[in-house]
Amino acid sequence: MAEFEARVTTLEQQVSNVITKLDMFIAESREARQRHDADIREMREKHDADMREMRQTIDGMGKHVRNMSIVTIIGIAAMVVAVFLK
Repeated sequence: MAEFEARVTTLEQQVSNVITKLDMFIAESREARQRHDADIREMREKHDADMREMRQTIDGMGKHVRNMSIVTIIGIAAMVVAVFLK
């Protein structure tokens, strides 16, 4: 009977150790997930900032092209008027 009680006590201790290790694993998994989520959030914010900057650059280029087109049309119109006045 004493041997049986010793085995039960040993098994209880082993189960307790396994539960402790499992709890530690779960806590580490949660921490890793939180770090991963923070990294993803940071990358997403950086990507969004880069996209905003790119859109502003493209908008600026569009304005530049529009201004150059207007200047070109005015220049061609001035040449046409100059040719007709001669």
